[in-house]
Amino acid sequence: DLSRTTLADMVYLSADHLARVFKKETGETLVKYITDKRINAAKEMLSDTKTPISQVASEVGYDNYSYFTKIFKEKTGYSPGDYRKHHAG
Repeated sequence: DLSRTTLADMVYLSADHLARVFKKETGETLVKYITDKRINAAKEMLSDTKTPISQVASEVGYDNYSYFTKIFKEKTGYSPGDYRKHHAG
């Protein structure tokens, strides 16, 4: 599970301290980085598998399907279902 807390625990820092260091070193927020990684993983799964969208959402770290759909559409311009239709291989 890719989350601020999980990453912070892995490097023995508080989540807030890790977020500050990450922003200073990369120029982007840790939350944006994690979100982008999750959405990219979802895009791959939607393109390459027939996994139900609700399961894709869960597997990339979103427990709330509606929130996943909202974020996915903000990042890609497509709903997850439409993305799959246009990008399925």
